[in-house]
Amino acid sequence: MSTLRFAGLPKPVRALRSVRTFTVDWKSMKSATTDLAKAENNTKHKVFRGSLLGLMLVMPVMSFFLGCWQVKRLQWKVDLIKKAEFQLAEPPLPDLPADLDPAAIGHFQFRRFSCRGHFDYSQEIFLGPRIRNGEVGYLVITPFVRAAGGKPILIERGWIRKAMVIPETRAHGYLSHLAFPQGEITIEAMFRIMPRKASIHIDHEPGTKLFYVHDVPAMAEQSGSLPIYAQMIYDLSDHPDWRAPDEKTPLWWRSLLKKHKGTEKLSDLPSSTSDSTLEWQEFEFWKQGVPVGVVPKVNFTNNHLQYLITWFGVSFVSTCLLLYSFYKKKTTGSAEALQKAKMQHLRGGSI
Repeated sequence: MSTLRFAGLPKPVRALRSVRTFTVDWKSMKSATTDLAKAENNTKHKVFRGSLLGLMLVMPVMSFFLGCWQVKRLQWKVDLIKKAEFQLAEPPLPDLPADLDPAAIGHFQFRRFSCRGHFDYSQEIFLGPRIRNGEVGYLVITPFVRAAGGKPILIERGWIRKAMVIPETRAHGYLSHLAFPQGEITIEAMFRIMPRKASIHIDHEPGTKLFYVHDVPAMAEQSGSLPIYAQMIYDLSDHPDWRAPDEKTPLWWRSLLKKHKGTEKLSDLPSSTSDSTLEWQEFEFWKQGVPVGVVPKVNFTNNHLQYLITWFGVSFVSTCLLLYSFYKKKTTGSAEALQKAKMQHLRGGSI
C-alpha cells in the first residue's frame, strides 16, 4: 500500500507548553458588601475616621453625665419652687426691722410684707420700655422710706403708660391718691431676687432715671437705697387712707363750702365715707396713671425634665451608633485585608 506524499508541504510542527495552568476554576470568595475601591477610599481617610470614632466614644459618656447633672438640677428647681410657693402662701410680715440685711433677703423670696412709710419721688426710677396689651410703658421703681427707720428699699410699684412717666401728670385726677400718694401710707409688697445684669445688656448711663434691665446694685447706689428689691402686688381696690387730709372731704361738702363761705376748716368736716372694698377697673388705672402691680405667683421656669430626656436620649442613640459601627468594622475588611486574602488564595490554589 503506497503512501501519498505531498511534495512541497512543510512538516507539521509540534508545540509544547512550557507552563502549567490550573485545571479547576477559582473558588468563589465571599466578601462583605464593601468592594475594594470603597475599602481603599476608607483607608485614605484614617484620620477623619479616627476622629469620628473618638467623638462617638466620648458622646455616650458625656451625654450620660449631662443627663445625671440635669437630674440634680431638676430636684434643685423643684425644691426651689416648693419653697417659693410656701413663702407666698405665708401671711404677710407685719413690719420690717430698721436694720435689714440684704444678704438675708434670699431666704424670704416671694414673702409678702406690710410696711409703713412714704415714697421718695425725687429718686424715682423707670425700667423699660415694657409692652403691656400693645401699649408702651415703663415699670415705676420708687424708694420707700420706712417709718421704722433705716435706709429706703426699692419698691417696684407697677407698670404705667409712657404718657404718665412725669410724676406731676399723676398728681391730678380722681385716683391721684393711688397714682401719687402723699404722706405716710401702708403698702403690701413681696421680696424678689432679680437676676444680675449680664455683660451683653445695655449699660445704664449714670445719673439718668431710665434703666433697661434690672440692675439692683446700680439702682440702689443711685437712689441711696438698700439693694433690696420688692414688688407691689396687683390690687385694684381703693385705699381711702392713702388720701391727703384735704382730699378726705366728700365732694358735696366741698361744693357746699364754696357756696357758703364760713370759718370752717376742711379738717373739721366729716371724712369720706369711701368703701375700702371698692374696686376700680384696670383701664381706669391706665388712664389715671396708677401703677399696675404684679400678680403674686411663682414664675420660675422648669425645663430640666426636657433637658434630662434629651441628654439621656442622645446617650442612648450614640451608644447604639457606636455598637453598630463596631459591628460593621468587624464584618467589613479593609483594603489590605482584601488584597491579602486574594494573594493567599492564589498561592494555595490547586493545579
